[in-house]
Amino acid sequence: MDQSRKKEDVGSRFLNRMGSVFRRKPRRTESTVSNITIEEDATPTATTIPTTTSGFQPTTTTTITAGPAATTTNRNSAPVVQWSAIKQERARALFAKYGLTLEPEEWMSPRNLEVQRVEKPIRMRVRRSCHRCQTTFGSDKVCSSCQHVRCKKCPRHPPPRTKEEKEARALAKAQGKAPEKPAAAGPSGPAPAAVPAKKPKQLLTLPSRTGGQDLVYKQIRQRVRRTCHRCQTVFHGDSKECENCAHIRCKKCPRDPPKLSKYPDGYPGDVDPPPERPQRVWRKPRMRVRYFCNQCDNLFVSGEQACSNCGQDKGPETRRDPPKKQKPELDPEVVRRVQERLASLQVNDG
Repeated sequence: MDQSRKKEDVGSRFLNRMGSVFRRKPRRTESTVSNITIEEDATPTATTIPTTTSGFQPTTTTTITAGPAATTTNRNSAPVVQWSAIKQERARALFAKYGLTLEPEEWMSPRNLEVQRVEKPIRMRVRRSCHRCQTTFGSDKVCSSCQHVRCKKCPRHPPPRTKEEKEARALAKAQGKAPEKPAAAGPSGPAPAAVPAKKPKQLLTLPSRTGGQDLVYKQIRQRVRRTCHRCQTVFHGDSKECENCAHIRCKKCPRDPPKLSKYPDGYPGDVDPPPERPQRVWRKPRMRVRYFCNQCDNLFVSGEQACSNCGQDKGPETRRDPPKKQKPELDPEVVRRVQERLASLQVNDG
């Protein structure tokens, strides 16, 4: 009885293992079973798996040929990698890390999906450092340490391409070729191609009248001046602080010559102007006029025509504070003298 029970246990154990292997066999072909090998060898190997139909029948052996992971590439497209091969390689590395072994019959690979690799160009990350405190700039253009605005003196890593490199890169891109990088000369490798020397620029010169050094023609450069809008002091060089009033250059500080067509809302590097007090405007003083009732001496409320105390209507007898100015009457003696003078100036017709 004990031997028959042991045989039944062994048979059920083999059936469970083989059931896990052939569970998805109707959905796959024999090629998928051959791709689930763990070995790294490129040569095919034979694996013998014992199978039984019952606990009392003799066992039979089935040979499964395991080949290397299938990897296909298209000439006109990106390389295509089998998804099962990627999963298999990850499982093998994980088992090897912890010192375990993975048998082929215990491996259940997912559906063999063809994954197309996407080729993307390499992107270079550019960093800028402050030339004053050597602090790396963030997303903004102001140094977080010394509040310095990023300028042309701040170094760049990697350095910018030269004009010749840009032209060679554009030419290679137009021809459909990758830009060639100058290879370092090795001990056994061939020497790199010689870089053509730059031709010196021909300078326009004019002989000096005094017999000294020749005069060299230079392109005309526009000198730009910025003036403080508070004290009308000129900013010297690249300074952004007025030497007279310590005012930081803002958008209100005028530029000579102006360039409002390109910079209508202020020039680069200018700060917002500080809030200023509005200028005091002189206005003619106004006098408040009050009316009092002539009966009870009560103050009339603005806009009322009757006294709120006694009901007296506002009229010419109502007292006004201040009183109206009366025009002065003309002196009769002065009027008589003026009339006599006018009469003496009349010219007779005869």
